[in-house]
This record gives sequence, C-alpha cells and structure tokens, in this order.
Amino acid sequence: MYEKIMTFIQQTDYDIGFYACDKIDNEIKYNENLLFESASCIKLFILIEYFKQVYEQKINTSDIFTYTKEDYIPGLDTGIIGKLSYGIKLTSLDYATLMIIYSDNIATNKLITYLGIENINQTIQELGFSNTVLLHELNLIKYFKFGQTTPYEYAKAYQMILNGKMINEEVSKNILEVLKKQEKNDMLTKGLPVLDVLLKGTDDSIIKYIASKSGSIVWEGKEMKNLRNDGGIISTKYGNYIISIFISNLDDLQFNYDNAGIELGSQIHKIIFDEFIKNKGLLKKENDEK
Repeated sequence: MYEKIMTFIQQTDYDIGFYACDKIDNEIKYNENLLFESASCIKLFILIEYFKQVYEQKINTSDIFTYTKEDYIPGLDTGIIGKLSYGIKLTSLDYATLMIIYSDNIATNKLITYLGIENINQTIQELGFSNTVLLHELNLIKYFKFGQTTPYEYAKAYQMILNGKMINEEVSKNILEVLKKQEKNDMLTKGLPVLDVLLKGTDDSIIKYIASKSGSIVWEGKEMKNLRNDGGIISTKYGNYIISIFISNLDDLQFNYDNAGIELGSQIHKIIFDEFIKNKGLLKKENDEK
C-alpha cells in the first residue's frame, strides 16, 4: 500500500503529508508531523469550541445572528450567507453548520467573534494539539494566514470525536452529526466507487457515512501557497478509519473538482480505502505486522 502511494507522490514537487489509522491503530503515514497552513480545516476546531461552550451553557444553539453589511468582506462570499439578503436571521447552530458543510467564511468570522479566538486556541492547546492554532479571522485584505496544523493532529482530532473523547461523549456526538452533513469532500470521495458514495448510509452501499472538513487556498501571488487539504472519518460496514491528507505548493489554480491536489489526494485515499475494504476493516493484515 505504501509503495503504491509513494509512486504518486514521487511524480510531483508538492509538499505532501498524510496520516491514516484503523480501529487497532495500524497506521500509514508520510510527513505526518509537517506543519501546513490549515486553510478551512481549522474550522473543525472552531466547531469543537462551539459545542464545548454550548455544553458549558455559555452560549445557546438558538442564539440568533443577523447578517449585516458589515459582515461582508470581499472574497469571503463563497459559501451561502454572502448570497443572502442583509438582515436575514439564523441561529448560531445554523452558522456553525454552514461553516462546516459549505465552508462558509462569513459564518466562520461571526463564530470566531462569538466564541473568542483566545478561547478557541486555549481549548486547542488543552486538548493536546500543540502544533495547531487559529491565527486570525479570515480576511484576505489584512492577513495571508488563517491557521496551521499537521496531518497527524488533524487526524487525531477526528479519532477523539469518533471515540467520544472530544471533551466528552455529548460534545463528540454533536460535532459528528454536523460533520456527517458535509457537502465539500471531493478529495475523499472522488476516487471511491460512485454508487457507494451516492447511496452511502443505505443497505446498498459499503459506506455508512463520511464525516469530514476540507480546506483550500487559491492564490496567484507569493503571499500564500495554493493547497488542498481534507480529513475525516470514513465509516464502512467493516468498521471505521481516520484519514487526513494535506497537499501544498500546488501549481494548479483551478478551484474545482479537477484540481491537481484533489486528484492526487483522491488517488492516495483510494489506495487506503481499497486496502481497508480488502482486509475487512484493517489497513493491513494482522500477520503483516510480524
């Protein structure tokens, strides 16, 4: 499996890191501790803080946010809220959901202000993610960095969620239910059997669910590297595994399904998925460890 993946990696000059593990902690990894710009993957940690504060009764899922003209920043309207009318009112849970499943940047900035960037980063550190940080609100006029993490830490966050250990079982469950609604997961789904993806969650698919959050940057200048990141939980009829793939320094500016980073990431993931299914729930056979 590793050799197959390396044949794809060695054909590029991209910065690449990935980490995957199964239920008994069989691992496959490469540059898993390398620091990457997180892009929108940092939104997972904002979601964690959101449900943590809900659990602590500091905030409420029914709190109302009003979308105003002041919330709009050029380049941030790639989600849903920026396409709606000023004055529309949605709950904080709506904003948190849109931040994840459509990677809504206006929702993200609203939540950063609502939760407090210091609180978000304090929780990240308390959870043991020493290489992960939210640096700024998302504003391409002011900042050329959003956050940073590693493939290993990003994957470990999903492992904690899956095991009910992200703060506690209640918080983990709430986070997982939002992540399952993800609409932007091309890197993780492109290489998988089409019908299994389309019919996931039914008796006709080997996939039960995919709970994930991707990130991307498209930029022509030297201030930022183009990148595609993704990671999450892949739940199948044979069990679950965790995957994170980070690909930076891309030379492809396409902001679509055919981007070279998405293509490479999907090839890596397909190899891992096929191995997991072939071994009925393991990333390698038990006798391979001897």
